[in-house]
Amino acid sequence: MKKTLNLKIGIFAPSVVLLAGCATMEQSAGLAALGCGAVGALTGVLTNNAGAGAGAGAGCMALAGLALYNYHSSQTRTVEQDQRLYGYTAPVNSTEVKIRTATAYPETVHVGDTVKIGMDYSVMAPQGTPSVNVTESMVLKHDGKTLKTLSERPVSRPLGGGSSEVDFKIPAKMPSGTYVVEQKVQAGTSYDIRPTVFVVGS
Repeated sequence: MKKTLNLKIGIFAPSVVLLAGCATMEQSAGLAALGCGAVGALTGVLTNNAGAGAGAGAGCMALAGLALYNYHSSQTRTVEQDQRLYGYTAPVNSTEVKIRTATAYPETVHVGDTVKIGMDYSVMAPQGTPSVNVTESMVLKHDGKTLKTLSERPVSRPLGGGSSEVDFKIPAKMPSGTYVVEQKVQAGTSYDIRPTVFVVGS
């Protein structure tokens, strides 16, 4: 059984909004710009520091071009295939999730390039459990600061192997440097986190 989701999602600051109909990237970026102006103004008021407000607004605008991205989620292995591949013995005593790989491709990108962020993970549960509610999330960070939650989505995952992937174009105002995407999968109290890195060239 394979389940695939392919969604176009608009990322605005400070919230994530689902796009409806045939909204274009230009329209989405324009709305994002309005949101970024509000972010800068609010920061300035709260800190009584116009410079801080301007910096927050500029930082927001740098990523406003992430207006559209694609999200894919699917089952990649049956429980039997997963057991053979990773050598664990079923059944387990409690629900467990474990990230097997976390990737960014390509690892070096430039403005206009598309980067794909993906993870592959295993879902294990006691005998008789048909599926597990899992939350997949990806958070973009730069210089130790959280910039955006690229994806945070609950899925019902059959036991075995699962994967999720987000791809997006590098916007024109995204500063060069090293970016970290913190990828996380969680089911109940069990979770696993794996960072992956890509570089935006100058």
